[in-house]
Amino acid sequence: MKIFKLLFLSLFFTNQLLGSDHEVRMLNSGPGGIMVFDPPVLKVSKGDTVHFKSIDMAHNSESIGNMIPDGGDTWMGAMSQDISVTLNTEGVYVYRCTPHIMMAMVGVIQVGNPSNLDDIKTQANQLKNSFVTNKDRLDQYLSEL
Repeated sequence: MKIFKLLFLSLFFTNQLLGSDHEVRMLNSGPGGIMVFDPPVLKVSKGDTVHFKSIDMAHNSESIGNMIPDGGDTWMGAMSQDISVTLNTEGVYVYRCTPHIMMAMVGVIQVGNPSNLDDIKTQANQLKNSFVTNKDRLDQYLSEL
């Protein structure tokens, strides 16, 4: 029984130290409409890695500077290239596809406790002014947190 407990504890702590992997696909068309990240909303743990996959060409993933937690790392993927991001700061992150922001090609990641959600919702109201289509998309995503 001791061996089982030790094995369980080592697996548990190894997973906590290494984190889990998640995949987000960058698409021209997907379950949520046109110009989307799939899935658009993720809830992950501190230390998890998100892999943004360039399935369709001419997309990237870029964090929105004022829409991440204080102390959180920013990222900016190259056009039509995969990028992996390890998230070590708890809170809500909003990201975009740079050339398709007018079409509200955005996504949301919650890392652990969404302590900055109220600030993100305030910033979202300003960001939505730049959307030409899908104006309610970001509000819908934030409501899933």
